[in-house]
Amino acid sequence: MDLFLVFITSLLTTYVALPFIKSMLVEGNLLKENYRREVIPVGMGITLIPVLLIQFCLISLIYEIHVNTLLLFLGGILTMAFVGMLDDLMGNRETSGFKGHLGSFLKGRLTTGGFKAIIGGMIASLIAFLVSPTIIQFIVNLLVIALMTNLINLLDLRPGRAIKSIFFLTLVFFFVGLTRESQLILAVVMGYCVVYFPMDIKGKAMMGDVGSNTLGVSLGIVAVLSFTFFLKGILLIGLLGIHLVSEKYSISKIIQKNGLLNYIDQLGRE
Repeated sequence: MDLFLVFITSLLTTYVALPFIKSMLVEGNLLKENYRREVIPVGMGITLIPVLLIQFCLISLIYEIHVNTLLLFLGGILTMAFVGMLDDLMGNRETSGFKGHLGSFLKGRLTTGGFKAIIGGMIASLIAFLVSPTIIQFIVNLLVIALMTNLINLLDLRPGRAIKSIFFLTLVFFFVGLTRESQLILAVVMGYCVVYFPMDIKGKAMMGDVGSNTLGVSLGIVAVLSFTFFLKGILLIGLLGIHLVSEKYSISKIIQKNGLLNYIDQLGRE
């Protein structure tokens, strides 16, 4: 019942906030071409920030939740929202992938993607340091947060794909087992995703890096706080595998060549 209440209030808050955010982005000319060459608003993921802040206030007032847990989430989410919006405002796609951004940095040129990777690594390191009792656990937690954050960014290349992956991962996470705090956080995230999803799947707007980064880091922190070391190790192996493949091959092409994945990917898309 508690989770349902948090989910509903998050859903309603997002429903109210979404039109205002979209109007703000359009008036600010924060528009970009999508993969179909259509000019649409980008950065709709910023809606998650006021939704989270409002919900965190309600959660802290109604439920017994450790304040340090909320601060961990706020620190990670707000930091990644900042660098994500910076990339949405100033970034270009001439340089992509970890190797591309690292190569540019070694040549004395800092890209917005490289800056995002550096700051993302720093905030992941800080969170991992605060929750890890040993060096091995620190390394695993750091990589899980950083790679999970980037995973959603990798998937956010077609309408609805990233949100679908978040729905799937959330179901898996709940099945595996979550702490009470993590359940409440994901209930907030799900409320936002459910309301925003129709806009995303129809290609009417893009959540941008500000959205994929905040959603990704939320999942990463949830995994670090909830899972056993064994489960985090399995998750890390999967994340490393996906990222190694993405450096060499196109994730979109891999999905298109797989009948089941392509069907799921296209489902609901105009």
